[in-house]
Amino acid sequence: MMISSLFRFMLKKAGVLAGLAVLLAACSPSYNWREMDVADGHVRAAFPARVSTDTRDLKLDTHTLQFTLASATVGEGVFAVGSAPLPPEIAGNPAAKRALGVALMRSLYVNMQSTPPMEWPPYGEAIEVHGKVAGKPGWLQAKVWVTDTMLIEAVAAGTQESLPAERAREFLRSVVVKP
Repeated sequence: MMISSLFRFMLKKAGVLAGLAVLLAACSPSYNWREMDVADGHVRAAFPARVSTDTRDLKLDTHTLQFTLASATVGEGVFAVGSAPLPPEIAGNPAAKRALGVALMRSLYVNMQSTPPMEWPPYGEAIEVHGKVAGKPGWLQAKVWVTDTMLIEAVAAGTQESLPAERAREFLRSVVVKP
């Protein structure tokens, strides 16, 4: 599965849950934060709702990785931590790890139908992308890390109405990559 199809899967899932949430509560969404370990224990994060996990094959750069996505939705906002163990041929190669990290960052822009930057931020620094999601204006904030053993991303995505900037920042601040 390519990253764009994983992203669409994540947003489609959010759409169904958002529809149910609208039926159940006509007021603003509530956030029920809970901390948990994800990414095989490599990451600790506070999610704003119950977390579901899904694992898929992800084609990224020239590699296919086993990518696990732990996600929670509040309204149409999606909060997710994705991770994949690095194959040995990448883990021992700094250039290959950098290429994989850049490919993951680039996919965030491609999925939002937005132009990628000329220079990439350091790992762990926030990225903000504005574009379209399922034909609607949307935005996301994300961070990407490539450790010695894992490829990790944290993403808060939604529309301007469904994802308050402070909630996205709150989620990303909570994400801690363990050594």
